[in-house]
Amino acid sequence: MATIESRISKSKIRNEIESDYTAPAVNTGVGYVDEKGRKLVEMQEKMRSAARFSELEDKMSRDNLEKSLFESKPNFVGPKSSSSSTPDYSNLINAGMQTVDWEGRKDNQGNLAVYKLPSGDQGGSYEVAGINDRYHPEAFKRISALPPQERAKAAAEYIQGYTAPLVEKLPQPLQPFTQDLAFNRGLGGATKYIQQGLNALGQNVAVDGGMGPKTLQAINQVEPRSLMREASKAQLDDEYRRASENPERKKFIGGLENRIRNRLAIFGQG
Repeated sequence: MATIESRISKSKIRNEIESDYTAPAVNTGVGYVDEKGRKLVEMQEKMRSAARFSELEDKMSRDNLEKSLFESKPNFVGPKSSSSSTPDYSNLINAGMQTVDWEGRKDNQGNLAVYKLPSGDQGGSYEVAGINDRYHPEAFKRISALPPQERAKAAAEYIQGYTAPLVEKLPQPLQPFTQDLAFNRGLGGATKYIQQGLNALGQNVAVDGGMGPKTLQAINQVEPRSLMREASKAQLDDEYRRASENPERKKFIGGLENRIRNRLAIFGQG
């Protein structure tokens, strides 16, 4: 017997329910045979409607990057990771590989590619996995010259080393998150977002981009995930401010907001 979901039309569904599921009964004038058949039809129609709505919701959640989802909301927590097998991100090379995956573009064989940056990116002319020829010239030259299959690990190792002066000062739950944040926005920029996050949580620290003893002491007074959430909000506000001042940056807002979401979802479980 074919499933109800495979029926071609409503009338056919109703007719086959009559033979498959119900005993003879008086026709109601609209094709229903009895109460049981009517309820089965309604159930299937609701299931199809729910499936269509679920697909629409899923598309909206992927496509909609409205700032209002993030901006200054006390319940901003970011999305939860759906991965069933999460790597051990306490190993910062694994965390660096995740950053490489977000930053990089791949060739037809799935290896990291060297690519030309779009106008307005402000990162120079070329990059590989976010390692560009303006801010990381020596690393870019070295990694881009490697065989493509060796680039990802080399890039992850560079990310760990580049961010280590900041990351190694922090409690372990904050390290993977801060490593990605610092690579994305520089060590001083990452520190400022963390300091702004601390102030939003009731601490009182200077927003000077320096990870000094007062900032470190304040970090130990707050819950790590709350700090990561507030630092993410601080970055998002800053990205929108920069875009409002420089129209060329507006085209990058969607990607930046996605990056902030992903970082908090994947690394923000401390």
